[in-house]
Amino acid sequence: MARVRKSPADNNSVSDQQALALDEGVATLLQRFKLEPSIVAGSPYANLHANDVGLLAAIRGPEKWNVRRIAQSLGAPISTISSALDRLEKRGLVARGRRPGDRRVVHIQLTAAGHRLVAKIRGQQVEVCRDMLARLGERDREELIRLVAQLAQG
Repeated sequence: MARVRKSPADNNSVSDQQALALDEGVATLLQRFKLEPSIVAGSPYANLHANDVGLLAAIRGPEKWNVRRIAQSLGAPISTISSALDRLEKRGLVARGRRPGDRRVVHIQLTAAGHRLVAKIRGQQVEVCRDMLARLGERDREELIRLVAQLAQG
């Protein structure tokens, strides 16, 4: 007999069968559409650690970033962020620096090469999403987008 657990969100019962089906579906999507960075040889993800992709995406905007703020944004330990920054800095994708007037905090920003890579990754992600959505009718597309947004809100 399959176990059923109550969802904390709204007391909906979720069976093991449902959870396993979703897990299998997500894993298949990651593989089929090459969304898993570790399997995308020759793509913009090549030679990037999985943590690096999220970090690059997080700091792509004009906000001022430092290690602590990145760690809080990504929900990761500072040591993980520091390791990722070391890798990215060696590749010339991010730069660390201190700003006059605030020498205590090390600020992080994308380099020109980092901005180009983030744009390339983002473009590929959008095209993959376009390919996925093209397989659905308009009503199903809107429903999928709505459901994913609902899940993302956590």
